[in-house]
Amino acid sequence: MRPTTLLPLLSGLAAAAPTAQQLVAPREQAAAQAAPSPPPRIASVSYSGNGCPSASPAVDRSGGFDDIALRLNSFEATTAGGAADASVNCQAHLAIAGSAQGWQVGVKDVYVQGHLVLDPGAELDYYVTSFWSEDADKTVTIRGTLSNGGAGRLSQDVTAHSTVPDNQVVYSPCVGSGGNVGLLNVNFRVALQAAGSQYGYFGKDADTTASENWSYVWRQC
Repeated sequence: MRPTTLLPLLSGLAAAAPTAQQLVAPREQAAAQAAPSPPPRIASVSYSGNGCPSASPAVDRSGGFDDIALRLNSFEATTAGGAADASVNCQAHLAIAGSAQGWQVGVKDVYVQGHLVLDPGAELDYYVTSFWSEDADKTVTIRGTLSNGGAGRLSQDVTAHSTVPDNQVVYSPCVGSGGNVGLLNVNFRVALQAAGSQYGYFGKDADTTASENWSYVWRQC
């Protein structure tokens, strides 16, 4: 797995190299190829999780299938409210259709953004899990950690970028003549780790809101 990339990166904030946890046995992957044209479309989208209540305007979606971005207006994790508030998730469910026959697609690169506050010694673990409902036993989870190893409280906007290894990408079913790709589920979760009176927070500030976006890899089948 490639290391997590952070922008900007202040002294004292460390990023542990993320790991990918796959719940199916690794198998040989076909070579990734350029996306078919035209790209598929998002037929419908819904959300679940304590970080994105179904009531609007919990999530603002922009872009289409190729360049989707989710702004998570209600996504806030904090140690101030106890364990229940220190772990927050938002899962997007996307019905995707209109693809060319004979292709498969999977999530490849994931970017998460937000405002992070950590006392010395505190950490933020983040997880991004993707799977297709048509074969829900096959999942992949990217996990990364941001920690404060300095002497003072850190408060900054961060962007974390993680990549799913080629041999662990979870692909959609092979698209048939009807063009249906499937139902993609992408779950973003954060968990703050802080001892005693240490404070941690991830979410938004005056000019930043938690958000995520991802890109894909294609192959013929």
